[in-house]
Amino acid sequence: KALQSLPLPPLSIVEIYGALLFKQLIVEHSPGDGHLMHLKLDPQWTRLSVQGLAVDQGLHPMPIYTAVRHLICRNNDDNDQSPIKNKYQWFEFSPYEVGSIDHGAWVPTWAIGRPIKDGKELYRVGELHFGSVLGTVSSAFCASIDAMGTDLYLAAPPKIRAEILDPVLNKIERDAEVSHPIPPYTLFNPFYRTDSKQSADEPESKMADLESAQLLSLMDGALENNLPFASLLRPDRDVDVIICLDASASIDITPWFARAEWWANDHGVRRWPWGARPWAADPPRPARIEATMNSKALESTKQAAAECERRMKNDNVRCVVFDKPIAPSPLATEQEGKERPPISILYLPLLSNREFREPEFDPQTADFCETFNLKWKAEQVELLSDLTTFNFNQELEQIRQAVKRAYERKRAYRLDMEKQEAE
Repeated sequence: KALQSLPLPPLSIVEIYGALLFKQLIVEHSPGDGHLMHLKLDPQWTRLSVQGLAVDQGLHPMPIYTAVRHLICRNNDDNDQSPIKNKYQWFEFSPYEVGSIDHGAWVPTWAIGRPIKDGKELYRVGELHFGSVLGTVSSAFCASIDAMGTDLYLAAPPKIRAEILDPVLNKIERDAEVSHPIPPYTLFNPFYRTDSKQSADEPESKMADLESAQLLSLMDGALENNLPFASLLRPDRDVDVIICLDASASIDITPWFARAEWWANDHGVRRWPWGARPWAADPPRPARIEATMNSKALESTKQAAAECERRMKNDNVRCVVFDKPIAPSPLATEQEGKERPPISILYLPLLSNREFREPEFDPQTADFCETFNLKWKAEQVELLSDLTTFNFNQELEQIRQAVKRAYERKRAYRLDMEKQEAE
């Protein structure tokens, strides 16, 4: 009876999609008799937490899977000119813990998928199947109508954009932003508490919105940002270098760096290389928050971004390094003391390369590289993989030098701090 009283998560197409991904990527396939395939699966790989065994032994780097929750504020004021209150909140899955980056709330990975209230497990139903994790973190089809409209806008001819899409998207912009035709994956909320109301001296608890719901809905993190910098900007990770291999579509007009900078500002990440922009172009149909960022930061960095764009297009450079601020930091204070060196971001977009064995191959225009192409041939995968490897190897020396500079800056900062403490 108690179990029947719980609000059970609804069956989601994300689970079906995740099961298919799991079968294709995790289950071993070997040729059998005739047209049959022999399938083999070690049952332990149905759990994300077991991946920690390979990490602990140093066999593989630690995997981090990201997703977002769309927090929708139903009472938004249409006349409010402040940054939009409807926002995506980042969540992270690793073999050790799962939780909210924005809230700083975490539970052991084995606890995900189990009904929990006030920190106590109600029933032992087992850890969430890894296929469900795969489906959740890659559920781009759960995008809002606004995000789908933007993809359609980018693919349409200029005349169609101006005469048809602009008027329609402007008219439905507010509702389209919060409407998801395909619902995200929903699971038991491990942070659910019955006493989540904030006290009188805490007028706005950042945990209240997370703890108040019995169910938690998550979707592909790319719906907020295709570059999951949020996981690497956690203060407790203390990251010094980020090597970013970007295989996004329309990389020259999508505002991923601007969104990452806004997140860093909102979460007090002082070491972000402010003003980092690999492209000079403004994003199409920017949302209000992106328009705010553009007016404050993007304009001041257009000259530097234009130089990055020129080097990538004309000089065939495939790695751009951002290791110092280009724009003033919004978090700067008048406090005395030396700031720590900024994080070095090594950005390698997936671009064509005239020195590659197939110089005419361009992943930005190739039909099989389109976002909604779900069937690839082996030779297409190999071609794309070879191009990525070629671009990386071409810039390997620059990558090494950037990592060396980051180390030298960190060492100089440490020695300077030790000297000041000695004095």
